[in-house]
Amino acid sequence: MSAVLSSAAGFPESRQRTTEQISGAREAGAGLGGNTVAHLVQQNCASMPTPAGVVIEHLDAQAGLWQFSVDDGLTWRAVRTDLINRPGCMGLALDRAARLRVLPLGSNRDGARVVFHCVQRSHGPGNGSYRAYAPDEREDASHSIALVLSLGAINGVPPAVKVPRPRNKRARAQGAAAALGGALAMA
Repeated sequence: MSAVLSSAAGFPESRQRTTEQISGAREAGAGLGGNTVAHLVQQNCASMPTPAGVVIEHLDAQAGLWQFSVDDGLTWRAVRTDLINRPGCMGLALDRAARLRVLPLGSNRDGARVVFHCVQRSHGPGNGSYRAYAPDEREDASHSIALVLSLGAINGVPPAVKVPRPRNKRARAQGAAAALGGALAMA
């Protein structure tokens, strides 16, 4: 039996999801694309305490189309890099469970620059919103962090799939002839 997340929880009727859909998406994991904010921070800033979220200050727009998901990969929204990359203090607020990915524009890019600062409280209903931040009023643990990450680190690497190696026709013909020869010798 699946429960429906109600619109009273902030989801309009058209965006209701069943708990089965959400748990199925979590099980799919690598098929969703993108890594969670917590995973990116944990893998690339291991000495930092795990944050409740981040505010993304800058994304390399030349790398491709940036997207984020606040519902574990069920829906993706484009990041407005034109808002966060211009001068000033505007950023994209994402909680630790939000996913981030980039759809590359070309195949010759190896990495992308990401600048963010960590926050110690959840953004709550503001998760996935653009907000102004004051760079001088941040806590000591929330300085801007600039990383150049590989596209695989951002998007996640899909699991390896074992594909059987096809045998060539000659090997199959020799095997068939040997089997036929053995069958004729027995007869």
